[in-house]
Amino acid sequence: MLHTNIPPRVALILVLLGLSPAVAVAQQVASTNPYYDFLRARRLEEDDSQKALEALLRAAAADPTSAEIKAEIAGLYSRRDPPNRFETEKYAKEALAIDENNVEANRTLGYLYAGGSPSAEDVKNAILHLERAVAGTVGTDVGMLYYLGQMYLRNREPQKAVQALTRVVAQTPGNPQPRQVLATAYAAAGDFKGAIATLEEVVEYVPSVAASLARYLELDGQLREAAEAYTLALAQAPNDRQLKVLRINALHNAKDFAASGRFAAEARKQHPEDPNFPRLQVRALFAAGDKAGALAVAESAAKTFPKDLQTQFALVDLYSDAGRSGDAEKVLRQMLASNPSDARVLNHLGYLLASRGEQLDEAVTLVRRALEKDPDRPEYLDSLGWAHFKRGELNDALKYLSAAAQKLPDHSEIQDHLGDVHARRGSLQEAIAAWTKALGGNGLGIEKSGVEKKISDAKVKMQNAK
Repeated sequence: MLHTNIPPRVALILVLLGLSPAVAVAQQVASTNPYYDFLRARRLEEDDSQKALEALLRAAAADPTSAEIKAEIAGLYSRRDPPNRFETEKYAKEALAIDENNVEANRTLGYLYAGGSPSAEDVKNAILHLERAVAGTVGTDVGMLYYLGQMYLRNREPQKAVQALTRVVAQTPGNPQPRQVLATAYAAAGDFKGAIATLEEVVEYVPSVAASLARYLELDGQLREAAEAYTLALAQAPNDRQLKVLRINALHNAKDFAASGRFAAEARKQHPEDPNFPRLQVRALFAAGDKAGALAVAESAAKTFPKDLQTQFALVDLYSDAGRSGDAEKVLRQMLASNPSDARVLNHLGYLLASRGEQLDEAVTLVRRALEKDPDRPEYLDSLGWAHFKRGELNDALKYLSAAAQKLPDHSEIQDHLGDVHARRGSLQEAIAAWTKALGGNGLGIEKSGVEKKISDAKVKMQNAK
C-alpha cells in the first residue's frame, strides 16, 4: 500500500472531482520519481512515440545519472521512422559514459554501426558494442549474435563468425538465412566441408540453399555432387539461366562432356535467344572429340548471332584447329569490318597472319593498333613479338616477347615463343630456360612433345659446341 500525506479532506474533494487518491498519489510520485516517466514511456511508445520521448526526457532530467534512462532514449530514437542517428549515438554514448557495460546502450550502438553499408570503422565499433551487449545478456539473443557474426565476416574474422553464427543456427535450425551466412563464414575460413555440412542438413526441406551448397561442393572439388545440387536448385527456379550455366560448367570440369553437352543443347532449345548455350555445347562437343559436331553448331550459332563476338571467336578457333586458316581469316575480316576498333579482333587477325608467316607488315600494323587500345596487354605484346620474329627482326621480337613473358610467366605459349627467339639468336641456355618454363606453365598453345624435342636438340647442340 502507498502511504501519502494527502489530508482526508483533500482526498474527499478529489473523489468529488472524479479523481481517486490513487491517481493523485501517482501524480505526486511522477513529480518526484523519474522511473514513473521511464515506465510510462514504454507504455506510450506504441501509440505516441513523441509523448514517450517527452516522458523519457523528463525522467533523464530528474535523474541525469541513470544509464538505463539514457539508453532507453537512444533506443527510442533508433526505432523512430526515420531513425535519428545523431540523437541515438549521443544518448547511447552518454549512457555508456555512466556505465560502459549497459546492455541496451551497447545493443543500440551495435545495431546503429552495423546498419546499412558500414565503413571499416563502423564495423569495428559495431563489434565492440555487440560483444559487450552479448556478454551482458542472460541467455542467447540470436539477433545480436547474427549481426555480430556478420560484422566478424566483414572484419575478416571468419573463425569468430563461425562461433557466433553456430549459436544462432542452434537456436533457429530451420531458418535458411543464418545457415547460409554460417556457410559463408566456414568458406571464408577455408573450411568448405563445414560449409557443405551446414547446408546439407536442411537442403531436402529448404531447397533454397541448394545453389549455395552447389557452389561450396564445386569449390571443394566435388563436381558431380555440385551438378546434382544445381539440379535441385533448378527445380525451384527452372528458368534460371545462370544456374544452368553453372551446372554445365561443373559437369564439363568433371570431364562428363556427354552430360555437359546434353544440358547445353537442352538449354539452347529453351533459350534460343541466348548465345551462351551454343558456345557451351560447342566446347563440350569439341572436348568429347566430336569436332565435326562442334563445327556444325558453331557455324549455325555464328549465323544466328552475327554480332556476338564471342560466338564468332569460337568459330574462328574451330576453323584454326581444323586447319581451315582461310575460313578463320574470312570470319575475322568480317568481324573487323563491323568492329574496326576492337582490340581483340585486331590482335586475333594480326596473330593469325603472323602464325602463317604471311602479310607480316599488316600483322604488325594490326597488333600495334590493338596495343594502342589496350597498352601493355601481354597477349598483344606476344603477338607483336611473334610477328617481328617471323619478319626476322630478332631484337624487336626479344623486346616484346620478354615483356610479355615477364607479365605472364606461367603462359606456356608465350614462354615457348620466347625460347624460339633465344634459340634463333644463338642463346641456347636462355632458350632452354624459357622452354622449360613453357612445360611447367598452363599448357596452353603448346605441344609438350614438340617443346621437349626442342630442349633435347638444344642440349645436343650445346654439347657438340664444347
